[in-house]
Amino acid sequence: MRLSDIKAGTGAQIIVTVGSQSLEFYTTVMEVYDDCVYVETITQDDKVIGFSTKGIMIDLIITDSDSERAYKFSNVKIRTIKTPKDEVFHEIRCTGEGRAINRRGACRVWLGEEGMASCGLGKESFPVTVKDISVSGIAFICSKDQEIPDGSVVHINFVDETTGTTFSLAAIIVRSMDMEKSRMMYGCKLNQESNAIAKFVNDKQREKLKASRQSNLNSFVEDAKKLK
Repeated sequence: MRLSDIKAGTGAQIIVTVGSQSLEFYTTVMEVYDDCVYVETITQDDKVIGFSTKGIMIDLIITDSDSERAYKFSNVKIRTIKTPKDEVFHEIRCTGEGRAINRRGACRVWLGEEGMASCGLGKESFPVTVKDISVSGIAFICSKDQEIPDGSVVHINFVDETTGTTFSLAAIIVRSMDMEKSRMMYGCKLNQESNAIAKFVNDKQREKLKASRQSNLNSFVEDAKKLK
């Protein structure tokens, strides 16, 4: 697979490696060209993340919606571009082809829904923000006061405000990350994959694609090219 083969609306996972440590970010492909793709900007605490730091390795993972196979593009280059209309995007470039990898659930969608979680029998529930979800995993943000060790089983309940769908999921904590403002982010593996989750993720992806078309993104990208 080449970058030009990717479809707009596809979920994208960006893995940044610094030495022995890795960080994962999730976004959506907005427009596709021969040698690059434009994706929604990745932010943290309302600030756009930059990827121009020296000494980092950046990989891009894409899940093809037709074959459901995941492809990895190694050593991609990412820069932030801004149009005259102050629209900001990340531009991703890669000269090589993406290779197929055996990885399910690489495609995630941003949610930002409020919910409740509990960990352990008899313990009180606590508020969380469900960050994103895929067919095999979910990530949430909560107060740093909630210390949850890796391997713990957590039960997460939330309602998707767009569809009114209620979710009650069990997952296993696989990683954690310190965030600003006394918060923690926990990445989890779902105990069981389901067709309902797969349909939910696909529907969310289609919503993003429809919204991008309605916002006339093509004109923004053309303006961005003029800034090069």
